[in-house]
Amino acid sequence: MFLAGSAVFIVFAVRQPVNLVHKNYYEKGVDHTEQMNVNARSKPYSRSFDVNLNNEALIVNIENNLATKIDSGNMQLYRPSDYTKDIRCKILAGNTLVQFPKTELIAGRYILKFTWYTNGLRYEIDRPVNIQ
Repeated sequence: MFLAGSAVFIVFAVRQPVNLVHKNYYEKGVDHTEQMNVNARSKPYSRSFDVNLNNEALIVNIENNLATKIDSGNMQLYRPSDYTKDIRCKILAGNTLVQFPKTELIAGRYILKFTWYTNGLRYEIDRPVNIQ
């Protein structure tokens, strides 16, 4: 009986999906020093965008002084509990408004990862977002 119960548990455990923090978890750890430099460079821009949720969408407003400096970039709504529910959006130079349709969002916690490049340098700001 004990062996049968153990076998059932092992089969159950093996079939469960494993969601690591990131798909490239180990590679991200190697770039720790570079990430610290990106964070220091990005800190002055931490309040240069607002996140608002209405009935139709999650809206991100980027201040004009930052939007004009962006060469390219993207925003990602990262869902820590299930990376398959992540949503990405490219940012074009000068774009001050980004919308994520509420129909694509699931209630719960996301992290908004705003990454952009200016003059070849990478910037990144993370902000928690709760969808209800």
